[in-house]
Amino acid sequence: MNRSLSKFYYCGGELLHRCGARILMYWRVHCGSALRFSSHFAHHSEFRKRSNKKKKQAVHWIAIISILILDSLHLTYATDQSDSAQQALQQLRLLQQKLSQGTNAQGQPAPAAPTPTQATQATQATQPAPAGQTTTTPPAGPPPTPQAAPPQEAASAGPTEADNELIDTQAFDGVTRQLFPLTPEQIVRLKQLYHASEYAQAATAGTPPKPTATSQFVNLSPGSTPPVIRLSQGFVSSLVFLDSTGAPWPISAYDLGDPASFNIQWDKTSNTLMIQSLKLYTYGNLAVRLRGLNTPVMLTLIPGQKAVDYRVDLRVQGYGPNAKAMPMEEGIPPSASDILLHVLDGVPPPGSQRLTVSGGDARAWLLNEKMYVRTNLTILSPGWIGSMTSADGMHAYEMQKSPVLLVSWHGKVMQLKVEGL
Repeated sequence: MNRSLSKFYYCGGELLHRCGARILMYWRVHCGSALRFSSHFAHHSEFRKRSNKKKKQAVHWIAIISILILDSLHLTYATDQSDSAQQALQQLRLLQQKLSQGTNAQGQPAPAAPTPTQATQATQATQPAPAGQTTTTPPAGPPPTPQAAPPQEAASAGPTEADNELIDTQAFDGVTRQLFPLTPEQIVRLKQLYHASEYAQAATAGTPPKPTATSQFVNLSPGSTPPVIRLSQGFVSSLVFLDSTGAPWPISAYDLGDPASFNIQWDKTSNTLMIQSLKLYTYGNLAVRLRGLNTPVMLTLIPGQKAVDYRVDLRVQGYGPNAKAMPMEEGIPPSASDILLHVLDGVPPPGSQRLTVSGGDARAWLLNEKMYVRTNLTILSPGWIGSMTSADGMHAYEMQKSPVLLVSWHGKVMQLKVEGL
């Protein structure tokens, strides 16, 4: 507004300056000549009348020019007012556009644009009244009622139900891909590959060794072959030392040839050693000293075989500290020792005939007119020729043929019948 007033004053001053210059020039031309003429002919009354007439004409022209100047000033002021009104209207329109954009972005309808009449009234209300004039503000009418937006604009104001469902579906799919990037088929395939890799890593190069439980005689005479113990990496083998009666023979000490290749555990009191191979293919030996026996028992350790000895009962000829009192000859007849040992392990003698035993837990074979019986019962009658006992209480007997066996089980006498003789 100040800028418009300064422009108005500048234009009015310029116009007054130009009009004043023209009036002075006109006054000099007309009134000056009249004055000079009147100075020479002042005595003539006609000349006086003419000069008075010209004065009146000059005053008339001055009045006309003043009116024109005032009209021009009024037009300039009106032009400035119209320019200010146009600027205010343009600012209102820009404000309306910004408000409509912000409202549409939030999903709300934009306010209605003011009409040109309302914009002009707002501009006139903001402009100060000229000095000496009083302005009357028309009474404010009722606020315009908001018009209902067309259906298309209402539809475009916010997302539809289909759009919401599409957005939810896309969001769910995105979260699913982030949490579960693999499909169920891919997960199953990964598990199969993992198990196959673990199996291949843990599997042996060939067939796993066959587990066995055997009994061996320990021959301490010079020139004899030491017993062989079959081991395997990752498997524990137990060595049980027994005397001729089957009683445990305690261990007093042991010495290992290659401690870096084998691991031995012993409780320092019993007759059992736990031995394990630490390498796939290696060889070594073991020396074991039994309590009360001067000669050490030598054993050969060989891992990496097709069979592994889970348990080996090593029978040493002689009576140990815990020997049982049994009416038998010292030692075992050489002709019956190997056969009884196989019978004790549950292996039928080669070329033997299987017999049927009823009345108790026992198995019998017939070989060369002699009967071999394997049972956990104690045979009382008939008298037997040879016998062997394992650490778990199993017995092997060699005797003559007999259809009836008298046995004892924890003090109870029982009778066994043998068929097939």
